[in-house]
Amino acid sequence: MIKKIQFPLRLSVSFLFLFLLLRKMDLTGIRAAIEALKNCRTGLALAAISISVMLAFGLALRLLIILKSQASSDKITYPNMLKLTFVGLFFNNFLPTGAGGDIAKAIFLARGEKKKLMMGGSVLVDRFLGAMTVISMGTVSAWLTPDIPARYRTFLSLIMLIILFTIMVFSSRKTAGILYRLPSRIIPCAVKARLEAVYATFSSYFSSGRDILKALAVSLSVQTLSIISNYVMGVSLDGGRAGLGTFFTYIPLIWTSTLIPSLGGLGVREFTYVYFFSRYMGEEKAAALSMLVLLAILIQSAIGGITLLFLRMPSSGRKNSPL
Repeated sequence: MIKKIQFPLRLSVSFLFLFLLLRKMDLTGIRAAIEALKNCRTGLALAAISISVMLAFGLALRLLIILKSQASSDKITYPNMLKLTFVGLFFNNFLPTGAGGDIAKAIFLARGEKKKLMMGGSVLVDRFLGAMTVISMGTVSAWLTPDIPARYRTFLSLIMLIILFTIMVFSSRKTAGILYRLPSRIIPCAVKARLEAVYATFSSYFSSGRDILKALAVSLSVQTLSIISNYVMGVSLDGGRAGLGTFFTYIPLIWTSTLIPSLGGLGVREFTYVYFFSRYMGEEKAAALSMLVLLAILIQSAIGGITLLFLRMPSSGRKNSPL
């Protein structure tokens, strides 16, 4: 029953936010946004879009570092991680939230492997490190940028505290043991064993020290370039009034909003771009900015769709078997 209503629910959420966007701007505003898009500085816009598309290469490197820290398999190579990254970006359009492609990557990685939890869990660790870097950048930027409302600073700081607490739990078995002591008395043995296996898997990733630091360094570079590419898109639309610090604050909030179940963040993403950036560049140019971002996403998805058609990766003990 739940599976039957998932797609209609995501579709409804996307349409709801698109409706709210249309209500906020009306058709005249949408036409003005398209006109702003036509009048953008084409060279700058194309450069920014190219950077956004190429960020997949950095995301693939981050996943490779995380996987190599714990697992050994024929499929753990950079070309394979790059293929999976683009395929994940393709599936983002069809699976729940803007991170739905992670489900597809986890399934592909775990297929044919003995350590399925270890392989599939790497995708969650990869996503967590990405969230950690972008939220930390957003939090620092929010406190350093004078005109950011206090409620956004508080919200980002709260998320950052949750992330830090999660890291502490998975990095310290003593801390986890204290938290687990009371519920462990009422949890069935079968469930308890499963939870302990899951914790051991993720704890091993967070305890890998140097490899995690390498992955964080790559993630920091990728997220920084992503936000800068958004800023350049804004400048191409003559939206220079929104400084770089503003983008470093609001882009993390927009990315967080796409976790709302929808069709790959469609509707939610566009609405939040207008909501956050309209005070700096006007509703029309903010909407045009969201269209440029959407174009980069569609290009990544197209590459992912083509990659999926020819995707062949080795499973454990079997070379060149199709996924």
